[in-house]
Amino acid sequence: MSDPGILSAVLREAVGIILAVQSGRVSLDDALDRTDPRCRRILEHLLLNFFRFRRALRDRWRKFCVREPAPEIAALLDAASAQIRFQSAVPPQSAVNVAVTLAKPRHADKFVNAVLRRVMAEPWRPPETARDILPPPVLTRWRKNFPEAEVERLAALFLRPAPFTFRLCRGAALPAGSEILPVPGPFRFASGSAAAVLNSPEFSSGAYYVQDPAAALAVSLAAVELPRCRRVLDLCAAPGGKSLMLAELLPPEAELTAADRSARRQRRTEENFRRHRVAARTVTAEPEELTGSFDLVLADVPCSNTGVFRRRPDALWRFSESALAEIMSLQRDIIRQAARLVAPGGVLIAASCSIERDENAALTEVPGFRVAAEKTLLPAPEHDGAFAAKLIRENDL
Repeated sequence: MSDPGILSAVLREAVGIILAVQSGRVSLDDALDRTDPRCRRILEHLLLNFFRFRRALRDRWRKFCVREPAPEIAALLDAASAQIRFQSAVPPQSAVNVAVTLAKPRHADKFVNAVLRRVMAEPWRPPETARDILPPPVLTRWRKNFPEAEVERLAALFLRPAPFTFRLCRGAALPAGSEILPVPGPFRFASGSAAAVLNSPEFSSGAYYVQDPAAALAVSLAAVELPRCRRVLDLCAAPGGKSLMLAELLPPEAELTAADRSARRQRRTEENFRRHRVAARTVTAEPEELTGSFDLVLADVPCSNTGVFRRRPDALWRFSESALAEIMSLQRDIIRQAARLVAPGGVLIAASCSIERDENAALTEVPGFRVAAEKTLLPAPEHDGAFAAKLIRENDL
């Protein structure tokens, strides 16, 4: 791809997204959702690689600078360096030329040209250790919580794209060329060709659902109780992946409600329910607006996302202790609302896609409930990381 107009649009968008993500205003997923669909694929490829290799890419261009450039120019050097290194369809010289043009209004064109030409001429040396890969706040925290060998394993995994995985729904046959993943629990997951699966008639008819195996952890903890449940609530449901798993284990007469605060994301939930022929009720509401009494409530709460760093590499670069404190406050509010909706003797499944011990421990501290089981799944080549706990309501709240 060498069209200067497209290259300029991609690089300009990338700079804006890098600045927005770094400010904490938005996640990479949300930012990409707002971009021009014509640029979405190349932008996603560029930015996923940038956030995976951010530390090495920045160290690479910074050594050619006498002083730190303005944030906008730094982000431009970030994006152009990632394009030079990871987008083989873009001629390196074209990437440099476009970056120089974008730097002109800030009178930094000569500076950007000089730095990127030196970057282009220097051989790429992939980072090898956690110290050269992970953001400092994450590295410090993980070294406190995990053995050094585990930190290095997680750091190496951070550099690898997540595999394409999917769930075989309601006994569906394994597609040709795919393989079953060795993950425990009542659900079957496989990996294979994304194009072959997504373009298949079986996918269109609801035989497959694109999902990481770690997503099954929460529902698997409830597998024993679900056949006896009559009213079940998925509190943070969109886009409906866990609701679909719940539906497979519930008796036919059970009522399943999928609630979420986002109307946009709930439209995807409804689409998934139609495709999989699941007769569940969808509700768009804040947790405090919900009413009723349920045998089981599943609350997969917003979290730091440190267990899904391969799919959301920006999450590690947005991580901070202050941001964690803020998200934990939100989690406590959601869990408190979930708890009041659980019937006496009922079950609360609290879940996250975080691997932070203090963050997940707080999900189990619910007055009137006892912890019946909990499990943390660390990221591995076949799956993401996750946490889930099963709590039983004992007392009136």
